[in-house]
Amino acid sequence: MVFLKSLLAGVAAVVLVAIALPFVLLLYMWINRPPDTGADVGSIGWDPISLMKPATWFVVIGIFLIGFVWEFFRATRK
Repeated sequence: MVFLKSLLAGVAAVVLVAIALPFVLLLYMWINRPPDTGADVGSIGWDPISLMKPATWFVVIGIFLIGFVWEFFRATRK
């Protein structure tokens, strides 16, 4: 049961970061946006294939492990 709770905590940490991080980044970019110069600016493209880079997976696995280990040690101390 401890392992299952820890597994769910790791997954919850990944989901929470995946939801919260874009909002934090958008808020940061909105606060620090450059002044409007009146020039027409095009859209910025995004490539979903960029998520397949190894660095992305290292971050996701790291977040999962932090949530997993945190809950595992909390549950085993009781």
